[in-house]
Amino acid sequence: MIRALLGLIPDRILLKSLLGLLGLAVLLLVVRVFTELDTSPLRSLWWGLLSVGCVISLIDAFWVCGLPEVLAQRRLPGNLALGAPASVKLKLDNPGRRAIRLDCTDHYPDALSTEQLPAALELPAGASRIVEYIARPVRRGTAHFGAIDVRVQSPLGLWRRHYSIAAEQRVKVYPNFMALANLNFLDYEQRIAHVGAHLSQRRGSGQEFKQLREYQRGDEIRQVDWKATARQQRLISREYQDERDQEVLFMLDTGRRMRAMDGEASHFDHSLNALLLTSYIALGAGDSVGVLGFAGSCRWVKPVKGRLGINALLNSLYDVHSSTEASDIVQAAGTLMQRQQKRALVVIVTNLRDDDSNDLQLAVKLLARRHLVMLACLRESYLDRELSTQAGRQETLNYCARALYREQREQVIQWLQRQGVIAVDAPPQQLHVALVEQYLLLKRSGKL
Repeated sequence: MIRALLGLIPDRILLKSLLGLLGLAVLLLVVRVFTELDTSPLRSLWWGLLSVGCVISLIDAFWVCGLPEVLAQRRLPGNLALGAPASVKLKLDNPGRRAIRLDCTDHYPDALSTEQLPAALELPAGASRIVEYIARPVRRGTAHFGAIDVRVQSPLGLWRRHYSIAAEQRVKVYPNFMALANLNFLDYEQRIAHVGAHLSQRRGSGQEFKQLREYQRGDEIRQVDWKATARQQRLISREYQDERDQEVLFMLDTGRRMRAMDGEASHFDHSLNALLLTSYIALGAGDSVGVLGFAGSCRWVKPVKGRLGINALLNSLYDVHSSTEASDIVQAAGTLMQRQQKRALVVIVTNLRDDDSNDLQLAVKLLARRHLVMLACLRESYLDRELSTQAGRQETLNYCARALYREQREQVIQWLQRQGVIAVDAPPQQLHVALVEQYLLLKRSGKL
C-alpha cells in the first residue's frame, strides 16, 4: 500500500480544486484586512469545503491504491530493419473487478522513433486490450526496451496511480533487409533486374559449361554443338553459366569519413546496404563472400557460401558502425593478405579523397600481388549538384574549389585504373546498382 501511495499523482481536477480554495482563501484575507466586513461565515464555509475535499480525495486515493495492478506484455517482431516501420504491441490485462481508465507508454529505445505514445484507453473488468504503435528504427545495433509505464485514473478522477511493469527486452536492428527479402522469391536474373543492374550479355554466354539444349533464336553460331546437332538431327546449343566457387572479399571502411550524411543515411549505411545487396547476388551465383571492416574495431567475417550465407553476414555486421578514428588502409591490406591466401576479388568500399592517393596506392600494390582489386568509392551528391548549377560572382571561388577537388579525385581514380584496378565511382544512393553491375561484368568476363 505504501508503494502504491508513493506512486500517486494529483490529477488536473484535484489541482484546480486546490487552486480554487487557495484563491478563495486569499480573497477572504484581503477582505478581512482592507474592509470591516464579517467573513466568519465564509471562513467556516472554506474550512468545511477543505475538510470535505480532503476526505473525498483520501477515499479516492485509497480506492485507486486498492485496485489490482494491470498486467502487461510486449510483443515484438523477431528483428527490425533500419528505416522500416515495425508494429509493436502492448497487451494489457485488468485482473480486477472494476473497469479502469488508464494511460500507458513504453520505454522504447533511442534507436526507435514513434509519435503514437502515450495511449489512453478504458479497460473493462477482467478484460484485455491491445495497444499497437508503429516504431521506426533510426539506428542499427541491439535495441533495448525497458519497462511499460501505466497511469491508472482513480474512480473520481482526482488521482492517477503511476507504476512501472518490468518488461525488459532486446531486439536486433539490422540494415534494411527488406530489399533482400523481396529478392528471395526471384531467380538469379530477376534479382539482378530488380536491383536495377543490367546484364551485358545474353543468357547462356558465360564461361562455365552448364548443359546442352535446343537452339533458340538469338544464340550465337559459336554456341552450336555440331556433333550433338548431327546426332539429334536438329540444332543443339551449348549453354554456359558464370563460373562458380570464387571468392569475393569486401574491405569496408568504418572510419570517420564514412560518418558523413547523404539524405537520411550516412555514407557508411549506404555502403553497407550496397555490400549486402552485392553479397546476396554473389552468393546466389555460387561465390563465397567475406568482409573485413577496418578503422576502429577490426571486424573479420570469414567467407561464407550459399543463400543462407546472407544471414551470417547480417548477424555479423548489423552492429558495426563508423568510428571517429582515421582509416589505415595500408594496415588493413596487410591484414587481408595474411588472412586470405586464396586469390579473390577484393572490393575496397570507401569514401575517396584526393589526399588518400599515397596510402591507397601502397594498399593496391600490396593487394594486387595476389588478388583482383576493385575500388568502390562514394561520390558526394552535393558535389554533383553544386557543379551542375551556374555559380554567381560571390560563389565563383567555392565553385572553383569544388571543381579542383573533383578533378584531383578523378586523377587518383584514373591512376588506379591504369594500375589494373577496377574503379566504381557513384553517388551513395546509386552505389549498390553500380557495384552489382561491375561484379556481373567481371563474372561474365572470366577475370575472377
